[in-house]
Amino acid sequence: MSLEPDRLLELRIGQTEALTRTIAAEDVAAFARLSGDRNALHLDDEFAARTEFGQRVVHGFLHASLLSTLVGMKLPGRGALYVSQSIEFTRPVFIGDTVEARVTIEKIDTETRLVSLATTITKPGDKCVMRGKAVVKLLRIADVETRKTPPNPVTSPRLLAGSVALITGASRGIGRATARLFAQHGAEVWINYHKSETAAETLAREIAEAGGSCRPIRADVTRDDDVARLVDTIAAEGNLDILVNNAGPKILSAPITGLSWQDVAQAYDQIVGSAFRVTQAALPALKKSKGKIVNILSSAALGRTAHNWLPYVAAKSALHAMSKNLAQELGPDGITVNMISPSMVETDLVANVPDRIRQMMISRTPLRRLATAEDVAGAAMMLASPYAAFITGENLLVTGGEHML
Repeated sequence: MSLEPDRLLELRIGQTEALTRTIAAEDVAAFARLSGDRNALHLDDEFAARTEFGQRVVHGFLHASLLSTLVGMKLPGRGALYVSQSIEFTRPVFIGDTVEARVTIEKIDTETRLVSLATTITKPGDKCVMRGKAVVKLLRIADVETRKTPPNPVTSPRLLAGSVALITGASRGIGRATARLFAQHGAEVWINYHKSETAAETLAREIAEAGGSCRPIRADVTRDDDVARLVDTIAAEGNLDILVNNAGPKILSAPITGLSWQDVAQAYDQIVGSAFRVTQAALPALKKSKGKIVNILSSAALGRTAHNWLPYVAAKSALHAMSKNLAQELGPDGITVNMISPSMVETDLVANVPDRIRQMMISRTPLRRLATAEDVAGAAMMLASPYAAFITGENLLVTGGEHML
């Protein structure tokens, strides 16, 4: 997965966008239905006529909502998330008035990706009806449909021909690249996803168009009932030879003083719990096929661990220990259990990591780049292939030399 061109780099101080709209009675009625604000001042002509305004007044937040349109659609545009908005209403707006909403960039913080805006709404004659300040965050956007050719692509036999693989969290990032590579090598791939149905279906089409075999299947792997249905569906279709536990949450970054135990417990459930549930449910099929399990960890949980990622690194560390324990327990059944610990991978899970941190990691990595999802997929391919038949309990580092143990 690659990132779209960074919109933040295209912005400049003083950049302005505006939007003009005439407020109709239908707009007022629609806003009242949506908001539940049925104040007679906005909706009742007779009541409004007895006020100092002599006519109905438009809801202030109706025309203020034009600022949201500007921020989300024009400046900064796609990927902009409102952080704050101060509002001072200075004049009323009436039905039939034409208003112009305007946003102007006052400050850009490239480190935090926060953009500060001056916001105004005026009526003809430069009569200000609303003014304020807004702060928005411009998110990095991952392009799920971009295919990225790994460095030094390898041509090899179809190492997984005849195998059936289940990859959790396969619609994006590492899971997506792994599903594509496994299918390329002849595996029939079950593409597990939870919410990203469009991304999963797009991947399934890509694999099918390339001559591979796959099936997308929705399941929330943190729910016992969903996991049971997932595994039962696969079992009903035949065998299962390879399980890649890849699903995981976005990283919560905060010091311990900014966390609750629930934050940590949730990370455990999403990372360790999901791998536990799926592995346990898949064991009968994996024992029958003497299959392979690959668990995706992170080098952030190694050494000193990544600063301020406490829930994530604690859960990944627990998954490391669980994987080694499973390797001992399941070895007599012919099942191998291995792990992969990549360094920072360019996916949407780490899209909010500041650029200075990225550059710092690149500078201390001997191969002088960040890992790609395809790099990790290649490691999973090796561990799932017949060439790893006598490897179990191992944690394969995909870090470009950043970690050497």
